This record gives sequence, C-alpha cells and structure tokens, in this order.
Amino acid sequence: MDHTQQVGWYVILTKRIRAKNKGQAVVEFTLVAILLLVIIWIPADFGLAFMTGQLASNAAREGARIGSATPKPFDASFVADVRTETCRRLQSALLSEPSGGSGTKCSSFSNAKVDVQLLPGVGSCNDMVRITVSGNYNFFFYQLLHLMGVTGNLNSETITRTTSMRWEHQC
Repeated sequence: MDHTQQVGWYVILTKRIRAKNKGQAVVEFTLVAILLLVIIWIPADFGLAFMTGQLASNAAREGARIGSATPKPFDASFVADVRTETCRRLQSALLSEPSGGSGTKCSSFSNAKVDVQLLPGVGSCNDMVRITVSGNYNFFFYQLLHLMGVTGNLNSETITRTTSMRWEHQC
C-alpha cells in the first residue's frame, strides 16, 4: 500500500467517524442548554418578584402621598381618585388578582387590588390615609415544575404592601 492509499483510507475513516458523531453534539447541547436556562431563570424569576414587590410598595406610597395631600373631603370621589392614581402606578407590575383580601381590582390598569381607607386618629386632627396594594406574583419556575409533574400549591406568592400617611387637610 502506497502513501496515497493510506491517506485516502484515513480521510474515509475520519468522515465515517464524524458522520456517526454528527448528532451527538446537538443532543448534548440541547440537554445542557435546557439545564442552563433553568439555572439562569431561577434568580431572574426571584428578581422579577422582588421588582414587583418594589413597584407595589412605590404605588402604595405614592397613593398615600396623593391621598394625604388632597384637599377634598374624604368621600367616594376622593377614594376613587386615590385608587385610580395608585392603580396607574401598578401598570408595569406583574401582579395577578389575589384570592380573597380587601380592596377593589384595578381592572383597566392592573389585576392587583387597592384598598383606600381613612383611619381616625387619636385625638383631633390625626386622621391617617392608608393604602393597601395586594396581588399575586406567579413564579415561572413553579409553573415549570407543574409541567414536570410536581404537585402542590406552588403557583404564586401574595405580595401585599401598605402605607399610611397623615391626612394634611384637617383641623
């Protein structure tokens, strides 16, 4: 066997080995990519839950600030205005409607519930405006576990934020 025949056999043998291993890399990449996506998504999912909690907290604080600074008497239109302004600040929050709880659903802005109260203060001129924002955050990772067959009440976490401020326009 001369040198050219040896090189020819090497090329043919190499091509056959590559042809056998051609799909292996795709299968390995698919398995590893799914695992990496799950590992990367878990912290991102908790980060989104934290951000949603911060948005709810900011909305409650802004609603209480608006409610405490409004000179209108505390009546149904006052409550509706404060609720609407609080709901506008929840547009980007990833909240779904909570089961139970008090408050009115922000139907046109968000699925969260907002409760506006005027709490009588101790003594005169100490009434407080209290805003409560509540909603459920649906973790994507828990939904992925349900797809894999894991059962249990792992769907969502209820996020509730409350802020109270003194109503300025009294006495």
